[in-house]
Amino acid sequence: MKKTLKIIFTLAIIALSITSCSKKQEKTTEAQSKKILRFGQANAGSGYDMQRSTSSLSASIADEVTESLLRFDDDNIEEPVLITDFPKLSEDGKIYTFELKKGIYFTNGQELTSDDVKFTFERMFNPKTAAKSKAYFTMIKGAKDVVSGKTEELSGFKVIDQYHFSIELEYAYAPFVKNLGTSYADIFPRKACEEAGTSWGVGTNLIGTGPYKIAENDDTTKVVLVKNENYHGGKVNLDELHVFFFDSDQTKLIAFENGDIDFCDLNASLLEQYKSSNPDQITAYHPLGTTFMSLNLKSEYINNLNVRKAISLAINREELVKTVLNGAGIPATSFLNNNIPGHDTSLPVYEYNPEIAKQLLKEAGFANGITVKAEVRQQESAIFSAIQGYLAEVGINLALTVVDNATWTSNRTSGKTPVTGITWNALYPDGDFQMYNYFYSTNSNAQGVFFKNAEFDKALDNARVSTNEEERAALYKKADKILSLEQYACIPLYYPQSQFIAKPFVKNFKVGNLIYHFWNVDADLTVK
Repeated sequence: MKKTLKIIFTLAIIALSITSCSKKQEKTTEAQSKKILRFGQANAGSGYDMQRSTSSLSASIADEVTESLLRFDDDNIEEPVLITDFPKLSEDGKIYTFELKKGIYFTNGQELTSDDVKFTFERMFNPKTAAKSKAYFTMIKGAKDVVSGKTEELSGFKVIDQYHFSIELEYAYAPFVKNLGTSYADIFPRKACEEAGTSWGVGTNLIGTGPYKIAENDDTTKVVLVKNENYHGGKVNLDELHVFFFDSDQTKLIAFENGDIDFCDLNASLLEQYKSSNPDQITAYHPLGTTFMSLNLKSEYINNLNVRKAISLAINREELVKTVLNGAGIPATSFLNNNIPGHDTSLPVYEYNPEIAKQLLKEAGFANGITVKAEVRQQESAIFSAIQGYLAEVGINLALTVVDNATWTSNRTSGKTPVTGITWNALYPDGDFQMYNYFYSTNSNAQGVFFKNAEFDKALDNARVSTNEEERAALYKKADKILSLEQYACIPLYYPQSQFIAKPFVKNFKVGNLIYHFWNVDADLTVK
């Protein structure tokens, strides 16, 4: 009897084990059939409300959930998203008329209407929101009244009906439609956003019309995005996208090597190492930026044009990119990034000629050499150490100090820094974005540059109101020539290269500029 019971008990254990294994197999098979990719990046720590964040790290997640009326695709070409076509423009260049696509729903089931768009822009200008990028839209009529607290109603925004609306500007401003294609113009559902209050963009409190929705978010280590089954834009390739946060590039790349994540960006400092070990998994791309020496034109020595020319001639940009950057860059030929309309493609790389540099210093009255102070952040220290060596060869002692970001910003913008380094990026391919905020006479003082040139300003003014893109490009080309090839008001160094590393089963991933978007990324489960 005991022996029989023992056999029965053993058979029951075996059966239970088989059932358990079968269930585990079913779960494993189900997980394997799902398309799930895992991406690694740093945590911006600023939430996903893109009216209150300017971080590209936040935007890489937010832009999968919330959408703007238009967007720039992976090739930096603007396209309509929530509207049927590009807006119609009045003859005076100030009134834009829009038509929303019908039948677009937020993931809470609410249909997108003109009222949501109006609410989004009024929220942007409301002082309580403390939006960080409202300057890109304050040319809308009535925006300044909302910002000042005089009213909560945006007079320049007219709701025509549920799907039609118009936006009137105070003055003609050609880049306005391009600004509408940025993350800062993502459209929010009025009811859900108002109910969330200050929690909007925190945790899972972000609802949009995008291809994904936030299923999990602890705001510290991981965000899980799941497919929006009813996405208006067509098929969504992935079932889930998991974004993991890492404190350093090293730990992120270790996670990649261990198979804990499938793809991530690759810092230039680690490029050479991974070129050797993972050459087929690295993809390079070129953001719309320029790395340059920012000059305080009021400071001693720098106020002399011959000194500025001498600094430029003393630098071997091709060698700098090859050695210090491990090839991750394109030596500069002018200020405008080489993918921005107005960049002169006929120009050669800035000349490297130490002998002429010495002659220019002599002509300026500094044959015995000069000492110029420079203050940079840690991220520019390697480049500027190399530049320090170049300048020493022609008689310029670059007194280099490395400071923290807060000190750097304070000293630069207050005009205390004679020379520094910066990468100035554009959110989209337009010369206005790259030049106006930094070098236009009324803006350059705030950047610690103090550049003032009437002809340069006029070219930018004319480009701002023209709706002819060829004419605008010609004006930016003219402005760039004045800025960086005649006045040497800055010393362009290179156009940066960035790169990402991905497992072979990650498909169709492409980066156009600063923000990592996952609209088209896919996973090949057969390879995985």
